[in-house]
Parts: sequence; C-alpha cells; structure tokens
Amino acid sequence: MLFGRLATFYFFFFSLLGLVVPYFSPYLKSIGMSAVQIGYLLGAFHLSRLYAPGIWGYVADRFGHRLLIVRLGALGGLLSAWLIPGQLEFLTLWLCMLLYSFFWNAILPQFEVITLQHLAQRANEYGRVRLWGSVGFIIAVLLGGELFIGEGIANVPYSFVLAMLLILIASFWVPDSKEVHSGIKPAPGLIRATLRRPEVIRFLLMIFFVQMAHGPYNGFYTLLLQQFDYGGTAIGWLWSLGVIAEIVLFGVLHRLWLRFGFEQVLIMALIMGVIRWLMLAYLPQFLWALVIAQLLHAASFAVVLASGIRLVKELFPAGSEGRGQAIHASFGFGLGGVIGSVVAGYLWESTGYEFAFLFAAAASLIGFLLVYRVEFLGKAQQN
Repeated sequence: MLFGRLATFYFFFFSLLGLVVPYFSPYLKSIGMSAVQIGYLLGAFHLSRLYAPGIWGYVADRFGHRLLIVRLGALGGLLSAWLIPGQLEFLTLWLCMLLYSFFWNAILPQFEVITLQHLAQRANEYGRVRLWGSVGFIIAVLLGGELFIGEGIANVPYSFVLAMLLILIASFWVPDSKEVHSGIKPAPGLIRATLRRPEVIRFLLMIFFVQMAHGPYNGFYTLLLQQFDYGGTAIGWLWSLGVIAEIVLFGVLHRLWLRFGFEQVLIMALIMGVIRWLMLAYLPQFLWALVIAQLLHAASFAVVLASGIRLVKELFPAGSEGRGQAIHASFGFGLGGVIGSVVAGYLWESTGYEFAFLFAAAASLIGFLLVYRVEFLGKAQQN
C-alpha cells in the first residue's frame, strides 16, 4: 500500500513534466517568443533551483515536517500556475515562471528524502518506485502529442494547473515518514566537511555539466522534430521512447550496481551521453538515429539522477538529507539547467541545432573526464 502511494505521487509529479518539457517551447513559439526568449523563460524554471531547494531544505532539516513542505509547495504551485495562461509579455511571463518554479522546487527534494526514509534499508529499491514517475511522463507526453501539436497548443498552460491540482491531492495520500521528526541536527562543520571531499566536489561538478548538456534537449527537442516534419503522434512517441528506456533502467539499476559497481555504471552512462548528443547534432534526419538517441536517455539522464540521489544518501550526515538533496538539485538542475537553457537558446537562434547539440556533447564529455577513475563508494556499500 505504501509503495503504491509513493508511486502515485511520482506518477502525477512527472506527468506535469511530460507536459512542460516537450510542449512548453512550441507554446512559447506560438505566442511569438524567439529562441533566445524561450531559453530565458526555460531558464527561469531552473533559476529558482539555485536557492529554492536550499531554503525549503533548511526549513525541513531545521523543523522537520517535510510532508507539510511538500503540500505547501504543491498548493503554492497550483495558485501561481493560474497566473501563466494568457500572459503574452516576456518579462511578466518570466516573473510568473520564476514564482511558479519557487514553489515547484520545494516539492521533489523533500519528497525524495521522505521516500528514502520510508524505504530505509531497501534504498536500492528506489528505482522501482521512481519508475512510476516515468510512466506518468509517458502518458502525459503521448496525450500532449495528440492534444497540443497544432491548434491545441494554446491549452498547454491550463494543463499545468490540472497537473498541479493532482499533485496536491496525491500529497495528502502519502503518509509521513517516522524519521522526519527525529530532531537530528548535524553540526554545520560536518556538512562543510562533506562538501570539501574531493569525490563530492567532482561529482557535483559532473552533475552541473551533465544537466547543462540537457539544455538543448529539454528546451528544443520538440522544435527539432518539427523542423524535420514530424507530427504530434511521432513527437509524443519519440519523447516516450526515451522515458520507456528510463523505466527499464530504473527497474534494473540496483542489479547493475550490484554486478558492476557504482562507479563503472556511472562512467559507461556518461560515455553513452556524449554519443547521444553527437547523434542529435549530426543525424536528426534519420529516424533510426533518433530512436537510438532516445534509448540512450536511460544512460544520460536516469543513471546520473539515481546516482546523485544515492550518493547524497550515502555521504551526507544523518539529519542533513534535505540540504544534501537541495545542493544536488541546485547545482545540477538549477545552475546547470539555467546555463544550458540560455546557451541553447542563443546557439539555436544564431547557429542552429547542430552547434546546440555539439555544446551538449562537449559538456557531457567534461562531466565524464571529471569523474573518470574516481571512487565514490566503498566496496562494502556497493555490495
């Protein structure tokens, strides 16, 4: 029963991303935004990740009540989402996105902590819960391909409101976790010492570059497909294919870690990420190349995401998990996401898709070089 409640929340949470990531850029284009403006608007969605997770994480670690924070974030997100439909002026829309994302970014880092606390010693099973978020993304993106490509694109903002309402409802079905109110408050020096560890520094830098590499994909992949005359159904299925690969990966990742080790799985995933972006840069006109590139989403995104969440759980002191997850989200999805979105917008407008995805490949390569041959977890933790 608990598994189902956690899975339901992830399902609705990531169904919203299935509406935002593929279809918000075409919506912005339809209301007259340029590629550079689209980059900045998507960057606003990431910008609050630089500070919002830290603010919410500090409050959660200091006072507990993580589930209350999740619910407040969902309520604030629902109310601020109502401000987005009908906004046509760039600066006003940018401010609306910034407000909305402040509440949005309160939710996931704290819910990750709640999930891991519920799983306790079964943390390796995290992927089996999280994969239901991928299922929600797939269903949303397939529906969006049918509903939003064409005249229906104007309805994209209203879908955000509906999804936020479902997220808020789901948050009241999830029970609180026992450790939330434990009152453990590690000395700030312990957290700083963790952040000074060379392997943690390298990992956070890797997260930054890998998430920056996803900027062209998250912001402009649908526009790339439209440029090569793919219709709504094809766009929905291509987006879904990447997430189907993600689902399979989350279902078996714990076995891969046990068999090959944490570091080896991560290194191979980073290499595959470089290959993925090179394929989108040079071969987007071929359907077979798009299919392979989407299958590699399991490596470039899913492995890196789950690895980061596990590393925070393993390395940060007890009671600081909220701040640890906030740092992970802020540095990668926040700073990396902002820079990736903005740079992608400029490259897309000035040089086209090829250089935008070459930028992604270069960023992923730097991420690989940063963690190559770095040991993160001891053998006892791996096994």
